[in-house]
Amino acid sequence: MSARAGRALLLLPLGLASAALGPPPAAADRGESTLSVDVSFASFAISDQDGLGGALGVDYERGLSDAFWLRAAAGGAYYRRDEGGAYAGSGAVGLTYVVDVVKYVPYLSVGLGAVFLDGAAIDGELHPTVEIGIGLDFLTRRGLSYGAFARFGSFLEDSSFFTAGLRMTWRWGLF
Repeated sequence: MSARAGRALLLLPLGLASAALGPPPAAADRGESTLSVDVSFASFAISDQDGLGGALGVDYERGLSDAFWLRAAAGGAYYRRDEGGAYAGSGAVGLTYVVDVVKYVPYLSVGLGAVFLDGAAIDGELHPTVEIGIGLDFLTRRGLSYGAFARFGSFLEDSSFFTAGLRMTWRWGLF
């Protein structure tokens, strides 16, 4: 046996142990899709006006690679204010970066969108937004997960919108 083969034979158990104890490979892939439904706490602040309320939303994501996903989102919110209720409709498109796809799936998102806000003492206004978000999903099985998220949207200090809540996600495309 050559010296090179002997060293390789000695390193083989170390390599196998490293592979067995290391993190599992990402399970997401290009072409996988997800559909999420969420319920969240919502707030807004525009000039001297603000409101607190709740929101419902839906997200569709499509895997571009194992780490990057294209995201499209839409939602609606209702806010209680001293002057009466206000409501909002929102939409955004952007990218999600999935840190890893194992049992726990941490992710970051960024997107461009708009929020239409109307209601008590607010004339219907469209507010462009740059949205950033963070979240953590828990895979209960290959096709289903649930998790928590927080998102903040703003543009040139004109307005700010915040949501934080829970979501349920259905996954398909790699079966």
